[in-house]
Amino acid sequence: MFGLVTPTLRPPIHFFEDWMVIVLLVLLSLMAYFNVVYPTKMKNVFKAFRSDIAMRQFMREETNIPRPYLFLTFQHAVLMGLLWVLFYQAFIYSTALPWWVSLVSALSVLLIYGLKWISFQLVKWFSEGDFTLTEYQYRTFSTNRLLAILLYPLIILAALSSIQHAYIYIGGTAIVIGLLISWRILKGAWVAFTNNVPLFYIFFYICTLEILPVLIGVKLIQLLSNP
Repeated sequence: MFGLVTPTLRPPIHFFEDWMVIVLLVLLSLMAYFNVVYPTKMKNVFKAFRSDIAMRQFMREETNIPRPYLFLTFQHAVLMGLLWVLFYQAFIYSTALPWWVSLVSALSVLLIYGLKWISFQLVKWFSEGDFTLTEYQYRTFSTNRLLAILLYPLIILAALSSIQHAYIYIGGTAIVIGLLISWRILKGAWVAFTNNVPLFYIFFYICTLEILPVLIGVKLIQLLSNP
């Protein structure tokens, strides 16, 4: 009399996963805390991006890494991990990835910039504390702190928007990251050039401190993200 009805699975309407709620809420809570307790440090992230004079002043004043900067370093890695998961679903493999892929991606980002930091120390040791390299190191991690703040709303838009719009937000976010990193490299190269650093060393710095760690990290993420 009554036939069995075969359930039809609804197609996904966005890329948002339940586990992302916890991650985003924790980051928002910590960001609010540090913004209340250390409001000046959070504002300095934007000031350092807008003004080289302000950035050099902060370099002299910050003998130790402030706590908000450490938090933003981890937030940058976590958000980059989330972005990789969204990017993978949108453009590479149209299926949901487990939460641990985001964790591995975040750890890979930390590994990349850990390698960068070690490379900076080695090159500075060989160059006997070149100030332009010290400034380039500060600019590198300062840009990451800025991205940690800018990426948060972009990640939410990309995750919660309809799939049709998510492609735009995810692609646009990747472009923003690419532009900021390109600006950082070009700005650092220009500062080195104006301080009479030979072009060979500028090219060597870019290959050693920028390209090589990224290639290692991206390859690691690709190997561990294959479903």
